[in-house]
Amino acid sequence: MHRPISDQSGGGKGGKGGRGSSRQGRSFEAPIGGFPKQVANAPGGNAEGAAGGDGAPKQRKFKERKKGFTLLELLIVIGIIVIVASLVLAVSSSVVRASEERATRNTLEVLNMAAEEYERTVDRRITFRSGPVTGGIVQDPVGNATNGLRYDIDSAPAAPPAGTGVTAWTALANPYNAVSAGLPGYSNLPFRRTAMLIGMMTDSPACAAIMQKLPESIFRGIKPNANTAAFSTVRHCIDAWDTPIIAVFPGREATAAEVSANNPSIVDPDGTVKCDSEWGNSTSQGGMQVSCKDRRILFISAGNDSRFTVQSGSVYTPSNDNLYSYQP
Repeated sequence: MHRPISDQSGGGKGGKGGRGSSRQGRSFEAPIGGFPKQVANAPGGNAEGAAGGDGAPKQRKFKERKKGFTLLELLIVIGIIVIVASLVLAVSSSVVRASEERATRNTLEVLNMAAEEYERTVDRRITFRSGPVTGGIVQDPVGNATNGLRYDIDSAPAAPPAGTGVTAWTALANPYNAVSAGLPGYSNLPFRRTAMLIGMMTDSPACAAIMQKLPESIFRGIKPNANTAAFSTVRHCIDAWDTPIIAVFPGREATAAEVSANNPSIVDPDGTVKCDSEWGNSTSQGGMQVSCKDRRILFISAGNDSRFTVQSGSVYTPSNDNLYSYQP
């Protein structure tokens, strides 16, 4: 039976003089800080139990999973990135292409406006002297005082525009001095004719004011040769892909006999004769295989592929991505 601790006779420290007193009257002094508390045998109940002391259940230890991606997760993320990147590239490429086409169409429109302004200024059509065309169309006669004919642009200009300081086309770099000229199957003649037209319009104050709407970078001087950094004053007008734009000229007005013959191989619907600039041999005469409409000059860009025509055997057809000042 537990005997209670009591502070009776001779209590406290005075109990020392009461040794002869009864056992029941003994008193004990509590240790400093008090008696230790009993703790239930529960996980984490005290330091001893937490340390796995006698009677205390041990805590279960779990191995922590390392943070990171599995191979499958990485492959999925990489696949998504590739798909998004391809979509962005496709969209950006389409946007750039559309921007280049808009810029080139604007250049073609300004050139068309300048040509029409020139004709209003001189109160007549710009005239073109054609070479012979397969189908029975003979070469236009040379203009003189007798026949009263006058041509602004010749089919095969003998020399660059006057005042440029260039004495011969052969002194200029391609595509003005040799057949093909680095562009698929094309004569140098379309480029010479266009250079003559641009020079003629530039000399007209009314046309020059219109052409100033274009950036100066659109008009490029032509290098005398590939080995010099200097440019001549012969200029061409380039598209967004740095290819010279060329002009196609309508032929002369058909005679009454030619109109009455009603031969579509000779006379176009606008009443002009098919000329070499339109339908001449592609490699030797630079025919673009298109007809002008309403007796208007047609300006053509070779488009993104820098090809004016596509060759199939001996047949040339306009490239599908060509851009026009109006639809031929």
